Amino acid sequence: MEDNPSMDLSGDCKGDSPVNQETREDQETSKQCEISYTAEDNASSRSKSLSSDSKITHSDVTATEDVTKGLLAEMSTSSPLQDQEPEEHTEQETQDSISQGMLRNRYGTKGLFIMSVVLFGCFCFVALTSKVQQAPRNPTVEAFLFQFNQLENRFPGQHRHLWLRGRKFLQKHLNASHHTQPAIIIFTAARKGERTLQCLSTHVADTYSAALHASTVQINGTDKSRLQSDQAKQEVDSELSMAFQAGSRAAVIHRFELLPAGATLIFYKYCDHESAAFKDVALLLTVLLEEEMLESNINLQQVEERVRDFLWAKFTNTRTPSSYDHMDSDKLSGLWSRISHLVLPIQPVQTIEKGGCQVHSQP
Repeated sequence: MEDNPSMDLSGDCKGDSPVNQETREDQETSKQCEISYTAEDNASSRSKSLSSDSKITHSDVTATEDVTKGLLAEMSTSSPLQDQEPEEHTEQETQDSISQGMLRNRYGTKGLFIMSVVLFGCFCFVALTSKVQQAPRNPTVEAFLFQFNQLENRFPGQHRHLWLRGRKFLQKHLNASHHTQPAIIIFTAARKGERTLQCLSTHVADTYSAALHASTVQINGTDKSRLQSDQAKQEVDSELSMAFQAGSRAAVIHRFELLPAGATLIFYKYCDHESAAFKDVALLLTVLLEEEMLESNINLQQVEERVRDFLWAKFTNTRTPSSYDHMDSDKLSGLWSRISHLVLPIQPVQTIEKGGCQVHSQP
């Protein structure tokens, strides 16, 4: 039978003395303790190494998380300030820009307007100055103005527009390089200014033609009033065309209202806006109204309306049959639009009404 070591060991343990037994037990205990300690040390070392690894990993993670959290915390704490500062800064800039914009709009617009006005004024001044300096002298216009201005002293008490508008109208026609129509003026007066009307209109026509070194033709409606319309029309046409072809540059038709109504249609030929027979001439018509005096403060529109109404009553007659050589309202309207470019009133000059008028001889 084989020996059992465990049995011998136990038997030996039982056979030993208490001291030896105790000593063995102490030794075994110490060995076990050393083994256990060794095991524990190994386990603890392994656990420590693992724990150290885990601690390193954990610490690394923790450190990384702490850094990240710190950065996020700093960003979270600083970003509101940073966000707030740009917002406040942007808002301040917006307010400043709005204020500056309002100031610019308020003062800038006003400044631009003032600057524009100043620049425009300078431009006009320079343009007018250069125009005056560069404008060539026109001897014809200068001669006309010299003589026309003297008429104002010879015929006192006239409406101011007689001189202003008459001078400007005839001067413009004389100064034109290309004429599109003749210069046509209607002079009118009341009964007490009949001689002044005839005298002043003749002087104006002579002044115009003299500046051109030409002559004036005069036709008196009184001499044609007893003729038939066709005959009067033919005579007026013949006298005007012959005179203008001969070099006359102005014509005066005295007492236009006394011409037979049909005879006045000949002025379609001479006063048309586009196809007048002679465009570089002046035609002056005189109309003597039936009233005794014209008001001294009458305006030009009233004068024109008064002459128009007077001629309508004079030339339109419902008893006259309508035909191509007779006047009617439509034909008179067309004629009026051609001859009523400028209608000027004349007031009586007593020295002329009593002593008459002497007309200067023409070349």
